[in-house]
Formats: sequence, C-alpha cells, structure tokens
Amino acid sequence: MGVCLKRIAVVSENLSLPLDEGFKKASVALATALSGLGLRITLFTPDAPGLPVPTEPLPLNKLLTSSSFSRNLRHSKPDVILYIPQSAATPMSLIRTSCLRRLGGGIPVVMLSLQRRTYSPLVRPFLRSLAPDLTLALSSGTVTILEEAGIKARRIPLGVDTGIFRPPAAGEKTALREKHGIGTGNILLHVGHLSARRNLGLLKRIVADGWNLVIVSSTSTEQDPGIAQELKDGSILVIDRYIESIDEIFRLADAYIFPTFAEMGAIEIPLSVLEAMATNLPVVTTGFGGIPDLFSEGKGLYICSSEAELTEKTRMALGVESASTRELVLGLGWDKVAGTVIETIESEIA
Repeated sequence: MGVCLKRIAVVSENLSLPLDEGFKKASVALATALSGLGLRITLFTPDAPGLPVPTEPLPLNKLLTSSSFSRNLRHSKPDVILYIPQSAATPMSLIRTSCLRRLGGGIPVVMLSLQRRTYSPLVRPFLRSLAPDLTLALSSGTVTILEEAGIKARRIPLGVDTGIFRPPAAGEKTALREKHGIGTGNILLHVGHLSARRNLGLLKRIVADGWNLVIVSSTSTEQDPGIAQELKDGSILVIDRYIESIDEIFRLADAYIFPTFAEMGAIEIPLSVLEAMATNLPVVTTGFGGIPDLFSEGKGLYICSSEAELTEKTRMALGVESASTRELVLGLGWDKVAGTVIETIESEIA
C-alpha cells in the first residue's frame, strides 16, 4: 500500500519574483495547486517574498547543509519531500536528493525534473545509489533515460490556468493592441528566453513571409544581446520588460510559434505553448519534449520536425479562420495536474 499524502514539503531553488519563466511558473503553480486540493504545503526556497503559499528559507550552499533548515523541514512533518531542482536531474541535483533524505530524517524524496538530462554509462552506477524514491518527468523519452540509469521514473503533464488564458472577447484584440502599442496586421507571437537555443533566428525568415512578429522575453534569465539585436534588426518587435498580464499579449496575437529543437532550450512542456492553446490560437511548434506525449496534430495545432516544416506550417496557420486548440488543454488545469501528481506519488511510494 502506498503513502497517503496530507503534507508535502516542496523544495525549489530561485523562485524569486517575477514568475516569468517556465521553471519558476511551473514550480509555484504546482505548489499552489497542491495546496488548493487541501494538502498542507510548505515551500522551502531562498528569499522569495510574495508567493501564494507559505515559505521557509532554503540554504544557498550546494549540499543544503543547515541545522535550521533540517529542523524546519522536520517540523513541517511532511509525508514526502518534493524537490524541483532548477537544473533538473543532474548529478548534483541527485546528490542534493540524498542530502534531503538525510536532513529530513529518512522522509521519502520525490524529484520533479523539468528538463531532459543524459548520463554516460560510467556515472550511472553512481547515480543509482543517489536516486530519489521516485522521479517525475515530462516526457516518455526522459522516463526511458532515467530508468536506463536505474532511476525509478513516471511521466506527468504540466498545466495551464484556462481562466486566465482564454480567447479574446469581441473587440478585445483591437483594444489590447492599442493598449500595448502593437500595430495591426497578422501578429505571430513567441514568449520566452532570448537565447540561441530557442532557434529564434529562424523567425526572421518567417517575418519576410508577411507576419508581424512579436517576441516577449523573460526578464528572469540572461539575454543573449547578439540574438536580441539580430531580431530587432530584422524588424521584429522585441519586448524585453516584464509584463504582468502576459495573458493579454496572447489575446492580441493571431498565432503562436515555438521553434525550439535544442533539449536545453526550455522545460520539456513549454508553458507558453499551453497558454497559447488555452487562448485558442493556432500554434506551430516543434515536437519538443513532452508535446508529442500530450497532443496529436490537428484543430489548429501544427507539430513540426524541421525548420522547413515550421516555415511551411506557419503559412498554413496564417490561413486558419478558427482554431480549436483550447479544447486540447481543457483537461490540463493545474488542479488536475496536482491530482495526477498526488495519485502518482501515492501509488509509487511504498
């Protein structure tokens, strides 16, 4: 019989505001949703005021050694520790997992790994000895990699707030373009890091095909100044300030594009893709990470395997009069994702 969860200690690094990048948004949204299901959640993180769940300080040293942290962790009396490392399931994160188990007095530790990592055969025996009781991953491919390394793993989805991210009301798209100073015409949107890993250079060619491209960059991650300048020189509007109501930017757009192939380019289920779908935009994306595990192409969702296909299917998205991508994410509310996390942990932890 598995564990019955009533209290969870969530441990995560660097959740300081603003929450404008995938790791932060997913970590806080999941902790908040778990709390909303009636579990007692204590979030251990470095100085991060203003979060919607109770927080306790997390030490900044790599091994998390701190008598006060250990004391507070045990005092919260969790049934399980859910560790969400910023660097995903790296060897160092697995070492921290072992430290958390010791600091918590043997409490089971579950890791949520938001990005894919690979391991050489030489280090796999070492990793196996440090493995958490369970690792939650976002794609079937990552589950296979982890299990080949001797790490017990199960796949879960991520979620989206379909109340906040919604289709525009009549006349709202025009009003929002005026509010944010974004012009008329067909608006193609991308939200995320200004990094070479995102394959943003491709978007210059798509702009030449008649789209007005808007990119909203994360302020929580370091920008690549060369990429930023290259995009601006290509007549692309780059918004590099924090926008609290990012849902409004989705509602003023006509389509969304996620052109990233590099495994380290984003978390394995890019939240911006889910947010664009919840807004009912046509979405053109690579088959990145866990996207093919969740969705099949159709209803205005285009999944591409090459740059040529991205360009071709963006042209197709331009001609879509009405998409139905919102239908595809209505079952991915954060409350349902939190329920899946609870069920998975309860069934897999002895």
